[in-house]
Parts: sequence; C-alpha cells; structure tokens
Amino acid sequence: MSAKHPYYPRNLKLPHYIANDRSGAEILTLFAAVVAVVAIVTWIITGQRAQKFCILRRLVLCWFMICAFIHIVVEGYYAVYHATLAGHKTILGELWKEYSRGDSRYLTSDTCVLCVESVTALFDGPLAFITFFAFMKGSNHRYGLQMLLSLCQLYGDVIYYLTDLKDGFIHGPTDSLQYFYFYVLFINAFWIVIPIMLIIDSMQHISACQTVSDFYIDEYNRKHGINDHKKSK
Repeated sequence: MSAKHPYYPRNLKLPHYIANDRSGAEILTLFAAVVAVVAIVTWIITGQRAQKFCILRRLVLCWFMICAFIHIVVEGYYAVYHATLAGHKTILGELWKEYSRGDSRYLTSDTCVLCVESVTALFDGPLAFITFFAFMKGSNHRYGLQMLLSLCQLYGDVIYYLTDLKDGFIHGPTDSLQYFYFYVLFINAFWIVIPIMLIIDSMQHISACQTVSDFYIDEYNRKHGINDHKKSK
C-alpha cells in the first residue's frame, strides 16, 4: 500500500514516503540562515578588495555565491538522491520534501525537472563560482561569464515554469499562498528577474567595450590609410 502523504495529485503513489520531523517553518529558517551566512561572508570578502566594488556590484557578487551554494549543494543533492528523496530524513532531504508540497515532481524523478536540476548543479553551480572569482580578479571575461550564467539560469527557470504550466499546475495546491504562490511562483521568480537584469547589465558593459574597441580600430585604420575594404583583401 502507498504511504499517506500531503502531495498533489492526491492519487500520487509514494510507497517510500516518510514524513518530515521538522516543521516547514524550521526548515525554511535553517535554509535562510545558511543563505544569510553565505551572503554575509561574501559581502565581507568583497569589501576587503583593494579596488572597491560599488554596493550594487557587491550585491551581485553575493548573488553569485548564493547561486553557487544552492546549485551545487541543494540542487546537487536532489540530482544525486532524487529516486529515494521521499524517504530521506536529512535536512536537505526534508527541505526538498517541504518544497515538493508545491511541486511534487521532485519526488517522482520527473524527467524534465531531473534534467534541469542536474544540468544546473553540474554546470551553473561551478559557473557561478567562476564568475564570482572572475570579478574578484578583474578578468576580462567577467561580463561574458555573467551573461552566460544568467542566460543558463533564465532558460532553466523558464523551462521549469512552462512545463508545470503545460501540465496545468497539477503538482501542487494552486490555492495555497505558501506552497504555490510562495514556493513555486515567488521563490523561482528570483531566477527570472535577476538574470534578466544581469543580462542587460552584461550587454551594456560588453557594448561599451565594443564601442571603445571600434573607435581605436577606426583611428588606427585612419592613421595608416586602411579601410575595411582594403583590409578584407
């Protein structure tokens, strides 16, 4: 017989399900506390750099490190243990079971969710770390990396939303402020809104660099009597 559970659809079979020991509030508090520690440590580190970052840039760097933690640790845990997640008693297992109150696909090894989360853990997580250190080192590739990371995050989240929409949001209670509007819609919206802002920011910086590059190339060509037509020959 299937164990009784709080997930949708109500006829969902989860024979290995074990209820959480911790309450939803306790799980969210622990998760928020860890994220806060990551953000605070990153804020301190970015403030010690010789060439100071502005406040907005430091906030973006905190975002990169928070993403690295969530992608690698939290989503990586899901990618590894998705098949048995419903029976886990670890804090990360219970975190995923709590989140699944809004989207039960995480407890059924849904193909789309599993693929998106696995790619996010394996690719986006390390890329977030690399992007953070690229900014810390002043690498010429920093805005290109920011663009790449943000595009990957945006694409993954769009796929997540659209596949749930196509299914008719049957994997959670759509009338629940906590499980649907907060867990599914609000939390995931961060990986829609912030990546879009960072894509625009990257485009502005890359375009500005290209403008300067084009100016000096044109000046060089003018001084040496070179034009694009001659150069192409």
